[in-house]
Amino acid sequence: MEDLNYIIGIGFSGADLPRAVILAFLFAMFAQGNGNIWKAGLLALLIDRTVWPIAAMGASGAELQSVYAAIAGMAKTFKADIGIYIVRYIGLVLMIGGFRWMRAGIHGMSPKKAAA
Repeated sequence: MEDLNYIIGIGFSGADLPRAVILAFLFAMFAQGNGNIWKAGLLALLIDRTVWPIAAMGASGAELQSVYAAIAGMAKTFKADIGIYIVRYIGLVLMIGGFRWMRAGIHGMSPKKAAA
């Protein structure tokens, strides 16, 4: 049970949470249909765990060898970090679904357009 608590704690730590909420919100705006939520979650996970950190390293002025070393480190530790990726993916999918549900509720409360 402590391992699961540790994985969930690492999967959604305080520093990563705003980034996950922003990605979930943006992907919820473009996801159409329930089947697309899973694909949107997968794309959001890809951006969250690979593209965003590498882009941040490049923007902060890291040398190219450091960026390559970070990519190689991600590839080496992928098998050990699979639990964190699964928790992060499920969390992103749930947040995308929550934002879609909220969007549908807001649109349902809006006044109906009158026929011309």
